[in-house]
This record gives sequence, C-alpha cells and structure tokens, in this order.
Amino acid sequence: MRINHRHISNLIDRIENNLAEEINVLNLADSFNMSPWHFQRTFKSLIGDTVGGYIRGRRLTRAAQLLLNTDRSIIEVAFRVGFASHEAFTRSFKTYFSQSPKNFRKDRPNIYLKEKPRLSPELFEHLAEGMDQSPIIAELPPRYLLGFKADIPSPFVSNEDYCDILYEPWTTLLRRQNELQHRIEGEYYGLMDSPSGNFTEETVNYIAAAAIHSPEPVPQGMVLYSFPKQTVAMFDVFAGTENNLSKTIDFIYGYWLPNSAYTRDQGNDYEWFQQVKNFEDPNLQSKYVLPILNSK
Repeated sequence: MRINHRHISNLIDRIENNLAEEINVLNLADSFNMSPWHFQRTFKSLIGDTVGGYIRGRRLTRAAQLLLNTDRSIIEVAFRVGFASHEAFTRSFKTYFSQSPKNFRKDRPNIYLKEKPRLSPELFEHLAEGMDQSPIIAELPPRYLLGFKADIPSPFVSNEDYCDILYEPWTTLLRRQNELQHRIEGEYYGLMDSPSGNFTEETVNYIAAAAIHSPEPVPQGMVLYSFPKQTVAMFDVFAGTENNLSKTIDFIYGYWLPNSAYTRDQGNDYEWFQQVKNFEDPNLQSKYVLPILNSK
C-alpha cells in the first residue's frame, strides 16, 4: 500500500483518540501492509518524529493541557494519557518540559503546546521541493563485509544523537583494516541491523565495515556480514553532514518511494562509500542504498 495524506491523517487521528492505550508499531505497520522498518521510515519522514517519539510527545502535551486546565490529580492525569505509574509519568514529563508536573501546574509557564499535525495533499506535493534526486537502479551481486559492531539508540524509538557512538567502530576499523586479507581498497559500508528484524528495539546494531572480495577468517572483535544478490535504488549523498543524510532518507521515504514504480524489498538500507582516500575530505560522498522490488 502507498501511504497518502488521507492515510497519515487518519493514523494521526487514531493515535490522538487513543493516547491512553498501548499503540503497537507492528500492528500499525501491518495495517498498511508494510514492514516495520518501511512504516517507521515513512512516518518519520512525513511527521518529523519517530512513532514512539510522536506518541510520547502527544501524551505529554495532553497531560500538560490537563494540568493547566483541569483540577485532576497528577496520578489521574498520568493514567489518562497512558502512563502506568506516577514515577514514570513524572520522569518523562520532567525530561520533556524541564520541570515536574507539580511545579508545571503551580508555575503555569508560558509555553506553546503543539497541536497535532495537519496534513494536506499540498504538503505531500511539496515534500520534494528543492530536491532533484533520481536514483540509480541496479542489480548488485552478493557482497561480503568485515567490520565492527556498536549498539546505538534505535532511530525509530528515540531521537538521540549517536554520532559520538559511531566514532569508535569507524576509527577502530580504519586502524585495523590492514588485517583483512581480501579487502577492497577504499570501499566501506555503514548499516544498521535489528536483532528482531523489526527495528522496534530500544537499541539496534550499527556496523562499520570494509568490503572484502570473498569470505575469510574473522579477526578478533570483528563481525562478518553479507548482502545477497539484490535490486537496489542508490541515491547520492554528500556525506560531510548528518543533516544531508537525514534529508535524503526523508526524501526517499516521504516522496520518492510512494511515488515510484517500486516497493521496498526485504533487507537493510545502508550507506556505501567508494574510492575513499580520506574520510576527512570535505567533499566526501556516499550512496544511500535500499533494496527494492518493481511493483508493476
């Protein structure tokens, strides 16, 4: 199913009307006949937040409104917006609004409480404004990688910055890459891998890897990863800033894929670096790659 503005608007209404209930990402994805990965990518590209982050924000915003406009007790407000305990609610509220629910009600700070997003067909039409990206469609052969794995916050559960976490696996890889017997000079991959395959965990695996011609003994501390033969879409990215990569992903899932002749296939998306001589090159480029199927 291709998501349009009506689908997302209906989904937002569904979330808004059921904030106190547990909302299952797997069920939401299934209702659109999409994988959890694809669904969460699409949702984030259109709404600007992860599913979990959006629901948490809407619950806390509703709680703030209730604290300011009603005399309900704090624990009653917590239950009304889906929190199971006073402690969990207070902790989340303080993180989001920088003060406890009790002090928030007493101080009545002059803050803007965001309303739910209002989506229109016009917004969808303008998602690709200023972006002229036509991917390369290609069938790639099986490939093998060796590299280092790190646990990072899932981008579909939180909006935490994980750049500092990625520094260690990449620097370790570059320092030890000469241990690889069949390394392809200058070719590297960065990808996320979900233990469950659904990308709904609090943390997922990030793999910083070098390409190798064929499988070989795995050096201590490294992991072996392989891609099957697959058809992919490849988008050029100026890899110097994380913001460029994020905008490219939003464009792919928010505009290109829903309006293309393709659907996303199984497997991981990844960033592919080729002919790299220096990762500190300000003109460094990469390709963002996703597996696809022709939907016609």
